[in-house]
Amino acid sequence: MPADPQLLQRLRSRIAAIERGGSGTPHGDDCLPLGVSEIDEHLPWGGLAAGAVHEILDGDGPTSNSTTKIGGALNGAVTAFAAALAGKAQRARARPIVWIAPRTGPRESLYAPGLAGFGLDPTDLIAVRIPTSPQGGGDFAATALWAMEEALRAPTVGLVCAEIEDMSLTASRRLQLAAETGGGLGLLLRRDTGNASGAALPPTASISRWRIAALPGGPPEYANLPGATRWQAELLRARGGRPRSWQLEWSDDGQDKSQTTGGFALVSPLRNRSLPADSQGPTETATPVPGQRRIA
Repeated sequence: MPADPQLLQRLRSRIAAIERGGSGTPHGDDCLPLGVSEIDEHLPWGGLAAGAVHEILDGDGPTSNSTTKIGGALNGAVTAFAAALAGKAQRARARPIVWIAPRTGPRESLYAPGLAGFGLDPTDLIAVRIPTSPQGGGDFAATALWAMEEALRAPTVGLVCAEIEDMSLTASRRLQLAAETGGGLGLLLRRDTGNASGAALPPTASISRWRIAALPGGPPEYANLPGATRWQAELLRARGGRPRSWQLEWSDDGQDKSQTTGGFALVSPLRNRSLPADSQGPTETATPVPGQRRIA
């Protein structure tokens, strides 16, 4: 007799909570499904577990300029992917989103219409900007980690997204404990420095680690307009799960234009189609004509 999928998912959630050192009782909204069954069924929690921090690496390569290690912006692909996840959490949990990032100039680095295009409502977004220079207020990493820890503990926050490069294992454990305490859902955005140098990234207490890279856009729906945004999403590790990779795209369902809509979808695989019989190339004639050259 096949096991009940919902029962199995509840058991996985309880086991994951016990492994994280919790009470074993998951939160009421204990996971954030991505909306793609192939991914949600592969993850131990049926989506991104709440009460936890998930690490998302910029798979399009780190910058080689050390002066932009903290102040430089992440690649647009990983920012769009995080915005899509934040928008899902915003709608599913009905709570505002907190986004923590360096202040790189006088203007806001997050573009509101661009965020709305991936389902994140800017009116319910709290952007926390922290100066990176000593003249602007001190140590960026310490301030950003404090802000993320406090936001993860707040039950009124739907998701916390933070762009933090430098982090010790102890600091990441503090974030994980804060998420468990408040039931928060955290996304930690970082550059994949280990991917470029060949060395492994330092360990963190995040319960999953992803690498997101840009793929060529999908075919445009209208001429002279860009096609659907696509990502190569690699699950590098997950507590209680296995690594895997998917090709995803952002699909706008277009059902309700008054709200931010859309969702993830798997990229349709290309299929090899056989050529028509009359286009298989030259063939040998059944009755050779005298003086005509034979085609092999």
